[in-house]
Amino acid sequence: MDKYDLLIIGAGTSGAYLARRVAQMGYSVLVIESLPKDKIGTKYDIFHIEQREFERLGIPRPVEGDEAWAFEFEKNYNSDPLCLYAKLQTNHVVGLHLHEYTVLMNELAEKAGARILYEAKFKSLLFDKAGRVSGIKYTYKGEEIEAAARITADCSGIEAAARTALPDDYGIENRPLTAEDMFYVILRYVKIKNEADYLDGSTFWASYKSWIAPCADPHGAIIGLGACHSFEYAEKVYEEMIKTVPLPEHEVIRTERGRTPFMRNFHSLVGDNFIVSGDAGCLTKSINGEGVTSSIYELKIAAAAIDRAFKTGDTSRNSLWRINTEYNRTQGAEFAMLRALLIGVINAATPDEFQYAFSSGMISDEILNAVNGSPMPAKAILNTGRAFISGIAKKNISKSTLKAAARALKNAAEIFIHYRNYPETPDGFEKWCEKADKIYDRIGKIK
Repeated sequence: MDKYDLLIIGAGTSGAYLARRVAQMGYSVLVIESLPKDKIGTKYDIFHIEQREFERLGIPRPVEGDEAWAFEFEKNYNSDPLCLYAKLQTNHVVGLHLHEYTVLMNELAEKAGARILYEAKFKSLLFDKAGRVSGIKYTYKGEEIEAAARITADCSGIEAAARTALPDDYGIENRPLTAEDMFYVILRYVKIKNEADYLDGSTFWASYKSWIAPCADPHGAIIGLGACHSFEYAEKVYEEMIKTVPLPEHEVIRTERGRTPFMRNFHSLVGDNFIVSGDAGCLTKSINGEGVTSSIYELKIAAAAIDRAFKTGDTSRNSLWRINTEYNRTQGAEFAMLRALLIGVINAATPDEFQYAFSSGMISDEILNAVNGSPMPAKAILNTGRAFISGIAKKNISKSTLKAAARALKNAAEIFIHYRNYPETPDGFEKWCEKADKIYDRIGKIK
C-alpha cells in the first residue's frame, strides 16, 4: 500500500492550493482527480478574484498576456432595479479563466513536489481499527488501489465524495446537498451592440440576485443570475428581471449553467485525520456564491494546522480543531452575518421597495462599504434611519418589510456574535451547534 502524509480528493483550486502549501513544507502529497487534466475547472469559463486577495492568500497573480488572465476592472455598481441611482464602489477585480487558472495551480503543486493523478476515481474511505480515517481506495487506469495517509482532505466539490462517506458519528455533517441547498447560476455571455453601452465595470441588482460584468471580449459582457430551487426557477426570475432592468442591447453568444452551494458552511470542517474544504464544505460567499478565495482562506489556516499536527504526531480531531476555531471566528462569522441580512432583505423587499431604498438614500455608499467591512459613519446611520421612517410614513415601505428587516438585523447580530464565540476545543461544540441551528431556523432560506 502506498503511504503519504496528505491525501487530497479533488484537484480544483482548493485541492491544488493545499497540495502546494503542504508539499512546500516537505511532506508527501497525493492528489486524485476524477476528470482528465483538460477538463478540470470547466464548470464556468470566468471567475473573479479581488486584487488584494492574491498577496493575502499567497496565490499566483496572472497578468495580461498570461493564459489565465481575462480582464480587470475597478468600478463596481450596486443598483436599483431601474438603474437610476446606482452606487459606485471602487474595488480592483481580476477576471480569470477558471480552467487555465486551475491548471496553473496544479502545475505549481506538482513543481512543489505533490503527485497528481488525473482520471483517478475515489471509491471509499479506509479506516483503522479505532475507526479513524486512514486513507482511501480509488481506481486508476483500471486498477483498484489503496493508499494510506496521515490526513485525508475532501476537496472533491459539490458532490463531497469523501465527506458523505463518513460515519454519522464522525463529527462532520455527512448528508449530501439537496436542491434547496444550492444556488443555480446561469451565465449569458453576450456581445453588446452599441459602443456607448460598453461596460466600465460590473453592476449588481440585489433585488434579483443578478449582475452584468465585463468578460474577456471588451465589447461583450456576462449577464449572470443566481436563484435557489432549480434552473427553471432561475429562468423565471430572469424573465421578471428583464421586464424592469434596462440591460444594454445585446446578442447572446453562449450560455453556461452551474450549481454552487448556497447554505451555511458545515459546523465542523475537521475530524480525526480528516479535513473538508471547498464546495464539499459549503465554503462560499453569502453574497454571490463564489468559493475559490473563500475556500483558500480556510486552507491557509489548514496548512499551518497540518504542519503542526505532523510535527507533533497528533492528527486527531482535537489537534486539527484550530482550523474550525480560526475560520469560524473570522470569515465564518462574517459570512453568517451577511447571509442573515441577505435572506431577510431579499425575502421581504419588493422591487418597488428596493427602488425607494436607493432613491431615498436609505442604501448609500457608506452602507454598502460597511457590508464589505468598512466602518459606517454615524451620519450615514442617521440618514438611513430617517429615510426608513419616511418610507413607512409614505407607505413606500410596508410594515411587514420593516418587521422583516428588524428580524434580519437581530438575527445577523446574534449569529455573528455566536460565531465569534466558536468553542476553542470540541468541548461545548454540541451546545454551540444547538444554538446555531436555532438561529438558522429563524434566519430561514431565500424563498
